[in-house]
Amino acid sequence: MNFSHAKNVIESAVACGIIPGAAYAVGRGNDVYLQESIGFRSLFPEKEPLEADTLFDMASLSKVLATTMVTLRFLEEGRLLLSDALSRFFSPEELEGAPEGRSSVTVFHLMTHTSGITPHIPLWREIPADQVGTPEFSSLVAHTILRSAPFCGVGEQVHYSCMGYILLQQILERISGKRLDVLAREYVYNPLVMSSTGYLPFGSNENKPVCNAATTELSPLHGYYIRGHVHDENAHFLGGVSGNAGLFTTLSDAVRFAQMLSLRGEYPDDTGKRFLSRRTFDLAVTDFTLGKNESRGLGFQLRPPLPALSAAGDLFAYGSFGHTGFTGTSLYVDAETGIWAVLLTNAVHFGREKTEFFRVRRLFHNLAMQYS
Repeated sequence: MNFSHAKNVIESAVACGIIPGAAYAVGRGNDVYLQESIGFRSLFPEKEPLEADTLFDMASLSKVLATTMVTLRFLEEGRLLLSDALSRFFSPEELEGAPEGRSSVTVFHLMTHTSGITPHIPLWREIPADQVGTPEFSSLVAHTILRSAPFCGVGEQVHYSCMGYILLQQILERISGKRLDVLAREYVYNPLVMSSTGYLPFGSNENKPVCNAATTELSPLHGYYIRGHVHDENAHFLGGVSGNAGLFTTLSDAVRFAQMLSLRGEYPDDTGKRFLSRRTFDLAVTDFTLGKNESRGLGFQLRPPLPALSAAGDLFAYGSFGHTGFTGTSLYVDAETGIWAVLLTNAVHFGREKTEFFRVRRLFHNLAMQYS
């Protein structure tokens, strides 16, 4: 197969200064058709080449790679139900002052982003810094989110909510008594042999001037180019382990995950054994928001019908599934052919207001489908 056009799109984006560099791959099932890394993991403050083991901040792709997968595994183990409401997991004190209907929001609503909970709250401004790390901190975070004004009625529309996924993280942690990074390692990365994937890859939440992570942006909040800790401000405030962001991984590990998705829940090792049951997997990629403003499964972004604009481009089939990350990461699987495409960049290196990259991503996904 000739993937020269897909390569040319990425190389051109690097040459034109749209992105510093990229690690990308295309395949189907266990087959890898294309896997390359080009450009730079950092241009500022120092120019350094992007290498095969470069770690990328997954941003919101963490929602699928971590929080969603642990939730689906808990569903299979009988540890929760999609119909379980927030009132089961959060105390009356934490729900005090919450808008009407908030306590009846379910795990299903959180995963499909139909909870009506506001997309974003700057938690680092709402909660005093001296509360971080205290026994009350988790409840303060929950209470701050739970009492926030609704963005819409429960179940009315899709409004993508990082806050909802932070609540989902707390639900998983309260059920298990373990932090999300531990759960993700036990339930996802160890089984899938994703040995370079995890939260807090350098053992702390401080910026690391010398490391193999791609540098994100010059942070207006922190005053330095972020490297070695999560770019998302809320995830950083929460200690680097968050339900909405915080995960780091390499291209090779992201490929392992994409292969599992392409095989619809089977391990990528030709054994036929399953990471997720077929019933669970099919449920996760079902379009539960037909007729609403976005197509959503359980944690997954789904390719909507044309002519709706999608990060997956124009040629991935309706119902194709995956997710994007604000830093410039994406992973999508075509629902009909099983073709998968992984694109990892640090597109925010030049500033988060740059939007030229979005077109590059759609072009890359179109070209990945040329040989389907």
